[in-house]
Amino acid sequence: MRVVPALVTGALVVAGLIAPAVPAAAGDPGDFPGVRNILPPGQSGSIDVLDAVGAEVGGTTPENFADQLEMYDALNHADLGSLTGADLSDYYKDAPLTITDAEAVRVAHPHDGVTVRWDSYGVPYIEGATREDAAWGSGWSGTLDRMFLMDVLRHAGAARAAEFLGPDPANVEMDQEQLRSAFYTDEEAEQQVEETASRYGAEGQRLLDSLDAFIAGINAAQQQLCPAVVAGPHCPAEYAALQKVPQPWTRADVVRVASLVGGIFGKGGGAEFANARWLQQLQAQLGDDEGRKVFDDLRFADDPGAPTTASTPAPYGGGPVDPTLPGVALPDLDGPTAPGTGSDAGGGSVPLPTEGSLDGRMGPDASPFTLAGPNGPIDLGAMADGMSNAALVSAAHSADGHPVAVFGPQTGYYAPQLLTEQAVVAPGIRARGVSFAATNLVVELGRGTDYAWSATSAGSDNVDTVVERLCDPDGGTATVDSEGYLADGRCVSMDRDVHEETALPNAAAPGAPQTYRFLVLRTAHGIVQLRTTVHGEPVAIVLQRSTYGRELDSVVGFERLGNPDHTKDAASFATAVSAIDYTFNWFYADDRDIAYFSSGLLPHRADGVDPSLPRWGDAAYDWQGWLSADEHPQQVNPPSGYLVSWNNKPAPQWAAADDQWGYGPVHRSLAISDRVADEVGQGGVTTASLVSAVQGAATVDSRAFYTLPYLLDVIGDDPALADATALLRGWLDRGAHRIDQDRDGSYEDQAAIALFDAWWESGGDGVAKDLLRGTLGDLVDQLPQRLDDHPRQGLGSSWNGVAWYGYVVEDLAGLTGQDAPAGWSRNYCGGGSLDRCRSDLRASLGRAVDGVLAAQGVSSVDRLTYDKHTDDIRHVAAGVVGVRPIDWQNRPTFQQVVEFSGHRPR
Repeated sequence: MRVVPALVTGALVVAGLIAPAVPAAAGDPGDFPGVRNILPPGQSGSIDVLDAVGAEVGGTTPENFADQLEMYDALNHADLGSLTGADLSDYYKDAPLTITDAEAVRVAHPHDGVTVRWDSYGVPYIEGATREDAAWGSGWSGTLDRMFLMDVLRHAGAARAAEFLGPDPANVEMDQEQLRSAFYTDEEAEQQVEETASRYGAEGQRLLDSLDAFIAGINAAQQQLCPAVVAGPHCPAEYAALQKVPQPWTRADVVRVASLVGGIFGKGGGAEFANARWLQQLQAQLGDDEGRKVFDDLRFADDPGAPTTASTPAPYGGGPVDPTLPGVALPDLDGPTAPGTGSDAGGGSVPLPTEGSLDGRMGPDASPFTLAGPNGPIDLGAMADGMSNAALVSAAHSADGHPVAVFGPQTGYYAPQLLTEQAVVAPGIRARGVSFAATNLVVELGRGTDYAWSATSAGSDNVDTVVERLCDPDGGTATVDSEGYLADGRCVSMDRDVHEETALPNAAAPGAPQTYRFLVLRTAHGIVQLRTTVHGEPVAIVLQRSTYGRELDSVVGFERLGNPDHTKDAASFATAVSAIDYTFNWFYADDRDIAYFSSGLLPHRADGVDPSLPRWGDAAYDWQGWLSADEHPQQVNPPSGYLVSWNNKPAPQWAAADDQWGYGPVHRSLAISDRVADEVGQGGVTTASLVSAVQGAATVDSRAFYTLPYLLDVIGDDPALADATALLRGWLDRGAHRIDQDRDGSYEDQAAIALFDAWWESGGDGVAKDLLRGTLGDLVDQLPQRLDDHPRQGLGSSWNGVAWYGYVVEDLAGLTGQDAPAGWSRNYCGGGSLDRCRSDLRASLGRAVDGVLAAQGVSSVDRLTYDKHTDDIRHVAAGVVGVRPIDWQNRPTFQQVVEFSGHRPR
């Protein structure tokens, strides 16, 4: 859909943006150098009418819109073996905390007590006379760069995407999903802010004051960019396309953006409903005992062979599944159902919601997080599946005697980026880094005066599926349509709301105006997802999330991270991140220490419940308080000399959340930890050598590298497959990379890549399913776990948390007498017979060879080709202008390279 003509037609003239430059104080000499970073495509993200015309007619993008994209892409074909510290400036920009007027490209004084300077990359350096002044400057400058994207996020967080973006089915589905995750009335969202401030006393009041200043800065920038009722040429062009007028921000808007981001990244669990269905299917076919054994085998709840970040144990959860416990409630497989939240509340225009979060499958296909934007789909699911990585080496193993770190969040690829960068200096804050747009009151990931920090998603279990017994408050017979539930033996009415929005058509979403009325049902435990039966009796299925109603509390932890008066060392870092309720793995480096802490408001569960299965909503089975800080996974300067995370298991004995079945013997984190272990073993690690190690892992097909040795060893020497196995072994010997090193347009090992991709997906949906099918038959098709996490999704991030990779290794290791730490109850391939397994795998590879040769019309496997652009990273255009695709690499969206050589007096 071309919308630029509409933008030009709707344009009006508005006032200029930047105040004249004035002298400013020099940078603080107490700020220590030692950090570089990169955030593609670029910092500038607001596109006005003239920018849109330039992009449409001349193919140009505004300054700083995409100036970091080429640097980011270039590292993908650098010679990593000869990379030096001096080379890093080609791939990363310097990241100081302050710059002078002379170093700035432009300077503004938009408010009393606020100075903003921009560097050549468009990054704002905000200085405030007070913390509130700095917050005002963050709101103002962040809005200049992300105004329309911020508006998209607040409407999506409020379940009003259709109202803002138009009556497209994708927007309606997104609104349904958000209502099912984080519905709040306006009053509830506002009240959350007051409750957070009250919980944290004086610290909370300072946060409240800063939040109000931040919102005032946002509104000042909006008024500056869009002073007229009809959008003008300095107003983001998307408003003219959508025929919308930007509205002032409130506290509730910030809460809703936080709920959206936290609901995607900062949670784990909630898949007990899907687990219960799978267990009952197993038991129906195999019997109760055997079904439970198979469930435990494939669950990988606490596999001692899974790679972990910390080496010190942190016991939490785990144990064999037990559906006979009194607190367990198993929904009937074929019981009647009635929809819950997100369903039609009258009007007939709302389709039935999907099972969404109840599905149990990871990845962008699990929940409908795609919006229909003014220039095409805006896939927020991409950030849900992004995940992040971190590699830190302790001082004892570095060349200079100081820790080295390369880390960053993987939040998907957008234009403009969902993350926004800033440097902020004021009393109570000295920090530079990134935050999600509209949450940049604080710096969420970045650096301080003499330390840096980052995070990966932990996905620890803070969401449970609760089963409420339905009743009729009027005394009648309960059915699945009832809106009452038993609480402490009394029948009480559910909290019932109707969420209404009117969506008007626009150039991107044509059609007739639509009014949607969504039903919202809540119990004391949370939001009702659907209604069904247990043993024939009607029940409601509810998701209880520990952070629901407390979305803003985590800001306190972020505020502490950026405050040099609080964060001074590894111990104070831990107290900062322990206040973050969302489930993240946090990493810290200064000139002496590396540290790790896994955060989250995580419940102690009652006796009588099983963490993998739904529980009754009776008071006896409610959460029994929270894990203390000491009970969380954590470590400082580990004996190994390094810390690595790529969303793998946090620590030994830390059981996986019920939706995470991928903590088996194969995890993509091995691609980094294997390389870092080699570097540490050699000693003398530098920033360049650590960048090389992490980037080397970024192009590895981890699925192939860690499963192929077992598959090929079992297949053995089969003359009929000799060419195929030789091709795959050659690729494996070269590291199983998916890379076009010389940029000639093709992957170096494209033939092997084409063959292995076909094999993983051939036969009965792929070799992994062929392997288990020898015992489980068609049951493998019901297992609620995705088969793959392939680069073809266009997200960059790949190979994350897929249980099937581990199934291949665990089963074949056990079958061939090798170490298989999980201790499965049986071997599955070939029904437990090595000879039958070998026959099955040979047949599986043979089918794949025949299929891919026929599909490509070639006669030998070495002539196979693979279009590398299938894997390209495709930035989601969140507005009217996009950027070019880049070659695939499995790498953080924002990445820091850290080595401090000095520190404040300790």
